[in-house]
Amino acid sequence: MIRRIVALLGVVATAISAGLFGSPLLAAETWPALPTVNAAVEIPAQSWPQKPGPRRVRIRIHYPGGKLLNVTDKTGLMLTLHNWGGTDCAGTASPSALAERLNVIAICVNYLQSGRKASVEDPEPYDCGYLQSLDALRALWFVGHELKQRGLPYDSSRIFATGGSGGGNVTLMANKLAPRTFACVIDMCGMKKLSHDIAFNLPGGTGLNARWSRDPNSRNYLSSDEQEIRFVGHPQHLAAMKRQKTTCNIVVVHGSEDTTCPFADAREMVANMKKARFDVEPHFLTNADLDGKVFTSTGHSLGNRTEIVFRVAGKYLATDSPMAIRRRGPTDFDHKDEIRYRTTHGQFVISYRDGFPVGRFEPTQKPISYPEHQDLTYRLDSEGGKHTVQAPADWAVRRQHILDNLQLVMGRLPAATTRVPLDVKTIEERRIGELTWRKISFQSDPYDRVPAWLFVPAGDEKKKLAAVLCLHQTVQAGKDEPVGLTGSKNMHYARELAERGYVVLAPDYPSLGEHKYDFAANPEYNSGSMKAIWDNIRAVDLLQSLPEVDGERIGVIGHSLGGHNAMFTAAFEPRLKAIVSSCGFSRFHKDDVPSWTGPRYMPRIASVYKNDADRLPFDFSEIVAAFAPRAFLSSAATRDSDFDVSGVRDVMQSAAPIYQLFGRPEALQAVYPESKHDFPAAARERAYEFLDTHLRGERQP
Repeated sequence: MIRRIVALLGVVATAISAGLFGSPLLAAETWPALPTVNAAVEIPAQSWPQKPGPRRVRIRIHYPGGKLLNVTDKTGLMLTLHNWGGTDCAGTASPSALAERLNVIAICVNYLQSGRKASVEDPEPYDCGYLQSLDALRALWFVGHELKQRGLPYDSSRIFATGGSGGGNVTLMANKLAPRTFACVIDMCGMKKLSHDIAFNLPGGTGLNARWSRDPNSRNYLSSDEQEIRFVGHPQHLAAMKRQKTTCNIVVVHGSEDTTCPFADAREMVANMKKARFDVEPHFLTNADLDGKVFTSTGHSLGNRTEIVFRVAGKYLATDSPMAIRRRGPTDFDHKDEIRYRTTHGQFVISYRDGFPVGRFEPTQKPISYPEHQDLTYRLDSEGGKHTVQAPADWAVRRQHILDNLQLVMGRLPAATTRVPLDVKTIEERRIGELTWRKISFQSDPYDRVPAWLFVPAGDEKKKLAAVLCLHQTVQAGKDEPVGLTGSKNMHYARELAERGYVVLAPDYPSLGEHKYDFAANPEYNSGSMKAIWDNIRAVDLLQSLPEVDGERIGVIGHSLGGHNAMFTAAFEPRLKAIVSSCGFSRFHKDDVPSWTGPRYMPRIASVYKNDADRLPFDFSEIVAAFAPRAFLSSAATRDSDFDVSGVRDVMQSAAPIYQLFGRPEALQAVYPESKHDFPAAARERAYEFLDTHLRGERQP
């Protein structure tokens, strides 16, 4: 599926560069003249892939006093954007009130899919802010550009935007795609992201239906990239905006009982913005805020959306206010450069080379391929040149190549939009000795809950404990075996670690235990391995959320399936500080490659790489080295018929130079118990001591 997505996005990127989805420079005569009185005009817009070809957008311009001649060097510009299904100025602040009371040119935009038919009734998926915000930004550029062309002064440091509902979403997206343009934006109950509920009309969430598809073969397919660019609170994108030195004051007004644009999304976005040190000011309305005039509802409607703007942000927008906000530095239109946001399969680029914005998608190039995977002392460049790994910075490049190639086989690691609230539910709780046992479930992604056992030892409530994620082997009982409810005592490592004083979380692997999972019904994952990785990453989120846990001291342990499940997860999850794998791997050339190709594992090993170890783009030597400088212990049974012990020795030998590079050779260890495919008592004790050392700082005799 990944190849199909990348190919499709490549076609789109090629088409954009060729002008099929919007010419990078439209002829000057296609732009209208700026009207001298309040009026509507049409401006050219970037083409829409759903209906390629020329497209124009109507905008309504409102001057102070209704006339262009009233514009002075103190007049600013302000977008006021309608709601989902609306046109012109519906569901947002009155443009005439804004123009008169704030001394701004207020601009309403009939952005892409304005009106009920296009936004609700037509079959095409609803844009949800991407091209819509580019339409709004073009309208803003047009007015400012025309004023400059006529030699009419205005205050370009006073550029604002507001909108309600869908218009709030477009307001936030406009600020994201033009991070150096606005002084202040006011979002009133807008969508903060294209959530899975909104995109796919999932039951139990919002009532909005954007009509996108999860099917990669559908014309309306929503790629992770398309979803990520529309996530206003995307942590990596917020960091990119900060690098652009954004200074916008973001005012968010949202009802605490809003279920149309869910309140939880507002809290998430604001929390992410605060963490990124944005100037964000939330107004989360409760019943105590209702006054019957301005604020009349804690739901989606809010109240008088014109007066709300003046109530929450008038002091920032009025020219004579001592708290008036003005943007510092040139706008994005003035910079005439490009803004870039990385996504799962590439990056979105918003080009201001011509002043007005043009968006495009650039797919990521295929990962750099290595002819073999045992020699880890070099890295390759894009031209195939070989460079010795001499410092951790050199290894960081090779390590990224390893993760890229892992994802060729496993599928891409889920994007930030997949990280939904955990919504932990306790199914049962019991106290056995010094342990509290909780059977729980948590929301891993928008479609699936993961059953798990959580053990919390008794102790000092003020003292935070180290924690271990315990992953089971291939057994139908799933999580019940490591917690000691069934199976061999040698597999009861979850209970033993809890009794040793660790907080322990033991989840079911997808399709085992109580985790009923249909791999074929979930096209978001190309492999059971990646689904399990994501479940385990969310399990780390859960552990870090517990008041009993020290979030900086979390490890992972597993046997067989759990052994390589632990390793695959730790390759992508740096919060796991110590990793133990029992009988979990061997290098592919000394292993049964076809055994890795079932739906629980990596089907692409067969379908793409033809079960040929020489063709596989990664091996376990690289995975182990990718842990460095974190602690890794391998317990490899000498008579293991599943995983050849000599292949384990090869892996450990190959990874050793990388641990030496970091000055931590002692963090890479192996034990070789004289047994069959098992985790005998002496090996388990060595594993527990290893975890004690690296998670608790306890020296071993």
